[in-house]
Amino acid sequence: MRLVILLLLACTIGSAQVKDFFKYSTFYTSMTMNTSFTERDNYTAVDKGYEDVTKVNPYDYNLTLGLRKIARFDYEYKVKTFYTGTEDNVADAVTIGNSNGWEYLLSYSFIRNRGDKFTEQNFWLRYLGDKCVTKLQYADNQRVNLKFMSFDTRFRINKGNWDLTFGAVGRLHPVYGITPIDDFWVPGESTFQELAEDFGYTPEQWMQGFYIDQNWYDVSGGDSVLIATSNDEFFHHYFGDAVASFNERELEKLGLQRELSAVIGLAYYKYTPKIWLHVWANCLPLHYGLDEYSFEYGEEKYDNIEWDAGIVFGSRITKSLGMFIEGTHMKYWEKPVYEVKFGFNYLIF
Repeated sequence: MRLVILLLLACTIGSAQVKDFFKYSTFYTSMTMNTSFTERDNYTAVDKGYEDVTKVNPYDYNLTLGLRKIARFDYEYKVKTFYTGTEDNVADAVTIGNSNGWEYLLSYSFIRNRGDKFTEQNFWLRYLGDKCVTKLQYADNQRVNLKFMSFDTRFRINKGNWDLTFGAVGRLHPVYGITPIDDFWVPGESTFQELAEDFGYTPEQWMQGFYIDQNWYDVSGGDSVLIATSNDEFFHHYFGDAVASFNERELEKLGLQRELSAVIGLAYYKYTPKIWLHVWANCLPLHYGLDEYSFEYGEEKYDNIEWDAGIVFGSRITKSLGMFIEGTHMKYWEKPVYEVKFGFNYLIF
């Protein structure tokens, strides 16, 4: 899907003047590192003593490469000299930008946080005209397990500070809302141990006096690797990972699912030096799945409604006192993603 976006971008550039397309854009790359979270002390009993098994996380890092061309709104100020790759501007998520024409964001981050490695990708290309808005996007947010590609095209009606848009959006996404283990394992028909053996683990019983337990070995790779010396250790630390890995493998086999949705959006933007308000909301009330495993929405009255929305509010109440509220909220396929910031600033003269 990323290749499709890059090809479309290349074709767009080829049909337009390269100089104008990249004018005012910024390419950036950055690396940030910091001390990781210190976990709580953890110990395990060994014979008549104990062993310190506290998890020691390696340092956190964020390596980001990006290319952006997004017109800033009046309330946005580029305080820093350079882009650091960690910018998280709420206004980047708006439907209607602050300037007609082409805008884009390509951001790819390699992240390690508390020892877990993952990537975050957000690529989008948008054309804003007086009567239409079209946006192509690919997003892969592994932090919240949300991945999709969308093509969104709408008719635009502008009345002063208001913008009304309506149209359709086509989306591709992995299978959501299905748990393969539910079909593979029926509770009561097989034991946890039998299920673990199906996943590539094997037990070996041992006895110490009158105490009986089992060692557990991972044989999925061909070799027999000891991973746990008791049932408690295995089922507490490894069995859940085996189930999760099984679900991931089975869902990946099903591939991407296609979906068409109706979309309607409303946005309002008003700025003065003393107070400003920017709010937007997009509602997807109707959906049509094109594949066997397209997402199945609930049967309740509002279960099929999806949305994304945001707000930016700021006020200079007095010469010294100011307040702000910024936030976004999105719910796609019953996966809520949100962020809220609010606070006060008081300048002491």
